[in-house]
Amino acid sequence: MASAVAADSRSTFSIDRILGLDLDPAGNCLNLHRPWTENRGNSLCFIHQHPHPQLTHRPTSNWYAGRRPRTAFTNSQVSVLETVFQVNCYPGIQLREQLAVRLDLDEDRIQIWFQNRRAKLRRSLRETRLRLVQTAVADLGVIGQLKKLNCQNKC
Repeated sequence: MASAVAADSRSTFSIDRILGLDLDPAGNCLNLHRPWTENRGNSLCFIHQHPHPQLTHRPTSNWYAGRRPRTAFTNSQVSVLETVFQVNCYPGIQLREQLAVRLDLDEDRIQIWFQNRRAKLRRSLRETRLRLVQTAVADLGVIGQLKKLNCQNKC
């Protein structure tokens, strides 16, 4: 009977259990499914950081473990990429590979740079068109008011 009471003391609906963070005292790491990390950083470990029992397990691992670090482009690399973009915003694999060798970057990073640059161009064009429409609508409002005033003066 005592074991049944001990089993009932651990609620089935605890947040830790729902999130899969419920660990038995023997284990101190939780395995995560992250196939892109090749078995590096696939566990989330917990350490004791607080004297209160309800706050004893805290994650020590970064949730972004296994994520590729952000590429920092130099000014000269961006300049070359921008120049190529002005000529061809959809470079083929051969041109991207040539750029990769010349700029000392991975070809896939160059491909992503061009995708992001095209998205930036589309966003810029969309914002410009929106400003033009807003200006035109505002001008129509002013013209409409002038016509009303002009009609009131003549009528």
